[in-house]
Amino acid sequence: MSIRDGIRTGAFAAALALAAASLACSFSYSSKSISDSITSSSKSISDSVTSSSDSVSSSSPGSNASKYRKDVESYTQAFVVSGGSDSSFKSGLGEVAKKHGITDWEASDDTWIGIGRGLGRTKIDDVQLAVYQKNWTGGDVNKIKLIQQGFDAVR
Repeated sequence: MSIRDGIRTGAFAAALALAAASLACSFSYSSKSISDSITSSSKSISDSVTSSSDSVSSSSPGSNASKYRKDVESYTQAFVVSGGSDSSFKSGLGEVAKKHGITDWEASDDTWIGIGRGLGRTKIDDVQLAVYQKNWTGGDVNKIKLIQQGFDAVR
């Protein structure tokens, strides 16, 4: 191999490394952009659902729980249709709960029934339902039953 061939091989290797680095940066930026977009969409869905419920008023007892459950249902349905991560779903649920003055949404039966009702209004099958139940409840049997109860009520 001549010196000239060695220089060409080195230049080719350097160009290849530069191209690979460029692609890695582009992929990283695009992944962050997609993640930011999903997070933003989740917040937008949450804001839209809860702002529409703010305009509805009722003085009947239990109506706040009913409004909350309906907002969770709407949020869940919109989320499943648009997609996103489990963490962005839970973050959005936290926002819905917060707007209803609920500080521990995970302990509220209305949350899990609303989730089930929202899932029931989508085109998911039993396998997909089981995956959502497991992922979102951490396997909590009571929460799974409540989701199933809400799901069955609208199917």
